[in-house]
Amino acid sequence: MRSMRNTAVLLIDCSGPQGLVAGVANLLFQYGANITHADQHQDPEAELFFMRVEWELEAFDLLRFRQEFQVLAEGFQMRWRLSLMSQPPRVAIFVSRYLHCLADLLHRFQTGELNCSIPLIVANHPDGEALARFHGIEFHYIPVDPANRRAAEEAQLRLLAASGIDLVVLARYMQILPPSFVEQYPSRIINVHHSFCPPSSAPVPTTRRSTAASN
Repeated sequence: MRSMRNTAVLLIDCSGPQGLVAGVANLLFQYGANITHADQHQDPEAELFFMRVEWELEAFDLLRFRQEFQVLAEGFQMRWRLSLMSQPPRVAIFVSRYLHCLADLLHRFQTGELNCSIPLIVANHPDGEALARFHGIEFHYIPVDPANRRAAEEAQLRLLAASGIDLVVLARYMQILPPSFVEQYPSRIINVHHSFCPPSSAPVPTTRRSTAASN
């Protein structure tokens, strides 16, 4: 059984973090937020700062906070997204013929560790169809080769749009996603490589910046 936490999650990235953490924390404090989780990371090479904050929504005025936060975000030139944990994302998994990452994700989903729904799996090889059917998930085989790459991309994007997909996970998908695809899902593509998979006891990150290719 997946628990529906009554919390909000704020995701931020920007190039100038000086004063940003204090600004966000102070605004949340003004609204009486009970922060349950906070992470931050700075990438000096990319000159980017990332922040994730989660807080409880009981007696919290989310609409007024969002309006005031918009002003703060413009001042820091933030890119940001505010989500509710009670509304789990709709996830599409892309895979090729190496199925270990797909199997791990589906197991975590089945046991309730991943708070999401998975309407479909998209593959450029048919190998994963039996696994998808076992978990009751739609499987779409779309072969990709140099002659039909553009048509395959368009077919994939139509599937994602029709299913209302919020997040794309590349589970050892052995194709390079072109910029035209990545632009449709900015900061909503996660590249999962076998060396990135944490042990079962470790928490699974809820977001990562978009990655255009899988190794």
